[in-house]
Parts: sequence; C-alpha cells; structure tokens
Amino acid sequence: MKKKVLIFLVLILIFASPIYAAASLEEKLGNHWSKNEIERDFLLYYFPYLAKDNFNRLNLKEAFYEDEFLLSFSSLLKEKGYTRMEIGWKEKLTRIDMVKLLAEKLLEIGAIELNQEPVPFKDLEGVPIEKKETLQALYHAGLINGQSNFKFNPYAHATQGEVIILLQRVDKLLDEVNKTENAEEDEIINIPFTLSGIVQSYSGVEGINSKIGEDKVYVTITKEFPTTGYSMGVDKILKEKDEYKIYLNITPPSKDSEQLMVITFKTITIEINKQDLGLPPYKFVWVFLCKFCG
Repeated sequence: MKKKVLIFLVLILIFASPIYAAASLEEKLGNHWSKNEIERDFLLYYFPYLAKDNFNRLNLKEAFYEDEFLLSFSSLLKEKGYTRMEIGWKEKLTRIDMVKLLAEKLLEIGAIELNQEPVPFKDLEGVPIEKKETLQALYHAGLINGQSNFKFNPYAHATQGEVIILLQRVDKLLDEVNKTENAEEDEIINIPFTLSGIVQSYSGVEGINSKIGEDKVYVTITKEFPTTGYSMGVDKILKEKDEYKIYLNITPPSKDSEQLMVITFKTITIEINKQDLGLPPYKFVWVFLCKFCG
C-alpha cells in the first residue's frame, strides 16, 4: 500500500496528467524487446529520474550510468530491509561491471551463492576470474542472460532496458528470500522424546542441563518445590527459532492433603534422538504448565 501511494505521488509531482503520462510511457517503450516485461509501477518507483519531464530520459537502448544503477539498486535494497550500496561514479556502466556490483552485494546478504558450473558464453576471454565467478553466480541464479545463447558481450554498456529487467528479477528474488526466512523463523517443530526417569530428593540446585551422547541428547531438569506432594512431567518439547522449549506439566498437591513442609527437589531425565534435533549447539529452556495452581 505504501509503495502504491508513493507511485501515485510520483505521477502527480512529475506529470500534470497521469493519463498523459501513461501515454508518454507507452510511446517511449515502443516495440523494444523488454516492453512486455517491464512493470510500469516498478519503473516509476525505482527509476523516477527516468520518468521526469514526461519520460524525457527514458530510452531503453541507451547506456545506463553507474551512479544511477547504484541509486536504484540501493532503493530496492532499502525497501527489502538491507543496507544501501556506496555512491557510484557518473560513468557508463559495462555489463560485466554491472554483474560484479550486483552479485557481490547479493552474495554478501546471502541471496545467491557462488556456483562453479560454467556459463555458455564464448566471449569471456580476458575477463578477470573474479568477474567470471560473479557472472556464474547471477546466471545460475536465473537473474541474467546473454545477448544470445553464446554471447554475453561483457564490455558493452548495460542499457536501460537491461537494467530495469534485471532489477525486477532481483526484486522478486529478495521477496522469495525474505519469505523463506520468515517461514523458517515462524516454524514450530514438535520434538519427540522419552522420559527416562524422575527422582525426588531434599537437596539440590534448580536448573536445566544437557549432555550430548553418541546417538542421543540427555536433558536433566531439576525443579524446587516448597513441600512434598508435587508431581512433575513433560507435556511437550517444541523447537521455536533457536530454542528448544520443554513444557513442564506440574500438579500441586491437593489442598486437603497432608504434606511435609520441607523443600523438595524433583529431577527429570529426558532422552532425545540427535537426529530429531539436528546439529548442536542446543539451547534448552523450560516453560511451566501448572495444573490447579492458584
């Protein structure tokens, strides 16, 4: 909603008539190969400098400048919650330098990974190895293509059309990355366990400890009670984010029962298969489910 409001304000500020603006845009897009791929709202939001004066500067075949590429890319990064890029130079941007700038940032934030699979382009002789690696990463992430099946044309200037389409793909990639990360953060996993024993004593120290065995993880929980008569069990264990929450089921003694007024400790030992936990370290915390308390 916020983006749509800003796009509308851009139209109002730049154009006397949004209807006339739309007509000017369609005229500028012409029959360029990218016409049907360019999202009009995306163009207005991230490339407002191309929309000024009835899209006077918009020419999809013209070379793109490094400073404006980084300006638009930085706006996209900020919108998705990432840090901006540095300010660039006012110079025309080659396709291979565009690849390097884009891939290095996407690798830094973990949106893509290095890929050792070769690319099909036959015109990369003389291109430094680090730039070839960034091209491999972008190509195999599905973000960039060649000018033909076997020609990348690394030192040709990146055009407006190419840049707009490329950043649209990055926009969709970052949405997928954020969606996956949010799903992983919100996921709650039920962990199976075995209760191997419970011991009562009149001395001890409250706490939770774990020991990693060959195939299992042993968790020991000691809880202090003000009298005898309390029962304690484990209701469930849930993995939430980076914690394993052990839900203790505690039942106090009946109010009518006679109990020794002495501090009592109960110790429970839980066994969990390592394959159900994944790789260590493991952070166990307890949560109380107290029946008939209060």
